[in-house]
Amino acid sequence: MRRRRMRFGPAIWTQRTLPNWLSLFRLLSSPGLAILLLVNADGLRFITATWFALASITDYLDGYLARRWKVVSTLGVFIDLAADKILVSTVLIVLVGTGAVPSWMAAVIVAREFVISGLRSQAATTGTVISASQLGKWKTTVTLVALFATLLYPLHTPPVPVQAGLWLATTITIASAVDYMARFWHVGAKS
Repeated sequence: MRRRRMRFGPAIWTQRTLPNWLSLFRLLSSPGLAILLLVNADGLRFITATWFALASITDYLDGYLARRWKVVSTLGVFIDLAADKILVSTVLIVLVGTGAVPSWMAAVIVAREFVISGLRSQAATTGTVISASQLGKWKTTVTLVALFATLLYPLHTPPVPVQAGLWLATTITIASAVDYMARFWHVGAKS
């Protein structure tokens, strides 16, 4: 019997797999970012913020490439969604510990992720897909920008404009949660 050889070279970076690798990079960035934040050194702030920005950009890039190349997969969607939630939750939780983000804001943002994931999963059991809304996309963008800005400052109370960004992210998070719940209620009424 002839043995098949595994290829680890450039073949793994194909159109079919690159979006998943980008999502995986975002997922694996979370522990590294947490370590850098916990070290809490002033000299690491720019490196941490840059790393977070690169990981955040992959959130857009992986989905764009998967759709453009028509290689959207169940695994890719799962990794993408998990990576988004884990990246944001990890950074928020560590920033709460440093005093840069109020715990109630982090709780609202993280709780929204769990609630919406649960609603989408429940809808999926009936064969219904609740796709991302424009408000949900704005929530993601504003949250990522607010966290990036927070990471640029010493890990204690950030300046007022950064705090305003966190307030805006929290407000849009609440509005997005209400929007998803209304859409779920509407879908539930039809089924």
